Amino acid sequence: MISSRTIVLTVVGVLSSFLAVSPESLAAPGGESADPVVLSVGDTKFTASRVAKFLEAMPPQFRTFYSESGKSKLPDLLINTELLVREAKKRQLESRPEVQLQISIATDSILSNAAKLELQKEMKVTDTELQKYLDDHKSQFEEARARRIVIRSKTSVPWDQSRSPDQLPEDSAARALADDLRKKLAQGADFEELAAKYSGDSLSSGRGGDLGFNRRGSRTHMIVPPLEEKIFSMEPGTVSEVMQTPLGYEIVKLEEKRVPKVGDIRKELEQIVLTQKSEDALKELKSRETIQVDETFFRKGQASTKSAK
Repeated sequence: MISSRTIVLTVVGVLSSFLAVSPESLAAPGGESADPVVLSVGDTKFTASRVAKFLEAMPPQFRTFYSESGKSKLPDLLINTELLVREAKKRQLESRPEVQLQISIATDSILSNAAKLELQKEMKVTDTELQKYLDDHKSQFEEARARRIVIRSKTSVPWDQSRSPDQLPEDSAARALADDLRKKLAQGADFEELAAKYSGDSLSSGRGGDLGFNRRGSRTHMIVPPLEEKIFSMEPGTVSEVMQTPLGYEIVKLEEKRVPKVGDIRKELEQIVLTQKSEDALKELKSRETIQVDETFFRKGQASTKSAK
């Protein structure tokens, strides 16, 4: 996470690289401007290409904002920063120890991130590596398609805004109905028909209770942890017992479980493997140095002469 102070220093550093614009760079053959000046502050001019380069050098979250919804605010950022940089130089603030330290910290942060990106460019991720990671972490990516019946009660968490708690049954009545439906399912009743008729889940009841495919932890359909654990522990075609959840009394039927193919989640896998490779590269860099850390100091915030390797 980049601090606001680092962002300011980053912006200042980026600006300083693009402030000076030579007249020769503005003129194209025939006297027409190939790279028009889009903003100026006194003698300092910003051409379209230099603004574009400035945006490219910004941290990703700010680049997205100032390139899209916040584009109209970009002139103020450039103008204000230019004026404040001038004022800082006029007051010789860059010579102050605390400012020099801040600039040093910002520079180190920028350089370390640049090195990280450069190392990642050199890293190649093969299909074999992606498949191996997926095979080793199947439970992380496993998806389940289930159907649910939810019998809501007065104590259920608010969900369907069209019905107030006063319109819902007491817990005992809701539980009795859920138990009765579970008996009917055991006797061969159609799950989809019962879900369509009785389920209080407005998101799935119109589809026979079908929740579609969901990955562990997705919470797409408010599948709370106890119910999620139950779903992923079931065998396809089986129906759970009645379970009480914050939403009410639930019955689920597992239709299918699957692990997606590499091609379906390639970008996600590539990012994970790249991150892993980056961590390995950093470990390699650390292994080349003798590193000592005063664990007592960092644990308690007190200086100590004790060192640990």
